[in-house]
Amino acid sequence: MISFKRNHAVAERVTDLVGGEVIWYSESAFEGAFSKDSGYDAIIAIMSCGIAVRKIAPLLRSKWTDPAVVVVDCALRHAIAVVGGHHGANEVARRLEVLGAGPVITNVSEVVK
Repeated sequence: MISFKRNHAVAERVTDLVGGEVIWYSESAFEGAFSKDSGYDAIIAIMSCGIAVRKIAPLLRSKWTDPAVVVVDCALRHAIAVVGGHHGANEVARRLEVLGAGPVITNVSEVVK
């Protein structure tokens, strides 16, 4: 999970639910999380969608190898599956629903269910 320190309480609630670790936001946080050595298959970003998209855009290579990315707003209202819907993002977004975050799923094969 990547979060700004000001969202510490939200990051703690999400970590309590899904496990993992918190990486405090820095200019290189997404680069590190996307590296093959990190071992992450999913990243939860607690921040605006715009920040996350700008940071991951240059790192995206393939829908088969990129980690799933879910963006959660700091009020825990929405969990947006941004990348990797079929590879875990949709499932992570749905898991966050117990915290009040409504899952936002946009890929057609999931929406029509």
